[in-house]
Amino acid sequence: MVNGGNRVLSSQPRTFALAVGTSPVKLCDKDPKRRAMLVYNNGSVTIYILSAQNLAAAQGIPVVANAAYQNDDCYGEYWIVAASGSQDVRVELDSE
Repeated sequence: MVNGGNRVLSSQPRTFALAVGTSPVKLCDKDPKRRAMLVYNNGSVTIYILSAQNLAAAQGIPVVANAAYQNDDCYGEYWIVAASGSQDVRVELDSE
């Protein structure tokens, strides 16, 4: 939605927690209206953000423990996997 030339959010940010293990978990669906994605690794080992479920962790974007990843141009479907164990991950998705 555009208001006087400025972008205006038409929905609230969506926040949620994920338990992420060694099998890929869907982080989010494809959304052409998504403005931003924030992923915080609240776990104790590295997690990896993947652009497809069938990719190996080494092909993903690593997010070390107690660190965050932010993307302001992320319309696609994303997956997430942990290096080991079950990790606590926090997510915020912002859409127009």
